[in-house]
Amino acid sequence: MVEQSDIFFQDPNSVAYAELCNALYQRECAFLAEHGPTQASLLKRKLKHLHTHVTQSAERLLNNNSPLSVDQHNASYQAKQSPKCPSSKQTHTTIQSYFNTHHHVGSILVVAVNELGMTHLEIDSLDKVNNELALIHVNKFGWFNYSGQPVTPDGIRIDQTHAIQPLTLLKPTKSVFTSACCGHRWSHTGKISPRVLTMRELRLSFSIKWKGLR
Repeated sequence: MVEQSDIFFQDPNSVAYAELCNALYQRECAFLAEHGPTQASLLKRKLKHLHTHVTQSAERLLNNNSPLSVDQHNASYQAKQSPKCPSSKQTHTTIQSYFNTHHHVGSILVVAVNELGMTHLEIDSLDKVNNELALIHVNKFGWFNYSGQPVTPDGIRIDQTHAIQPLTLLKPTKSVFTSACCGHRWSHTGKISPRVLTMRELRLSFSIKWKGLR
């Protein structure tokens, strides 16, 4: 006699979905315990919506439409890491050339973050544009000029010479998005172990328009 649980585990998609949910729950609970809000009300709000975020993310990963493969055991994107960070191929001129004509609210973008000698790329979203001053605001990292340099709200460039976390808004390319989605990181010696994407970044990754990227 076949038990209901046996039927469940005979379906490869059901097994994969369960693995993805489990990995996402474990990861997000650990993240909230370490970096979550200290206010009980805010933490309760995040926990209230956690189930929805996890199940929807698991479904999107299971029906992956990106050119990247998905590791179902740890709910992460997988792709070959380039020897150097893709940001090293971009100049302020090429970045400005792109954002002069591409600055639509809602766009998914990537910010290069250099922290303690290590560089990684973070997924963010464009939520404001100041056409008069030619500025872009991304949800997490704030204002940038069209050259990808962080600025104040009135457009004054921020000196990053001694910044703890220098930032650069990048022109979105296939290699940039690939590295950001996979959590690739680099140090002065080359490639290092990847980081884990936050739930927010993972959910933003589902809105990336891969078609036409070069």
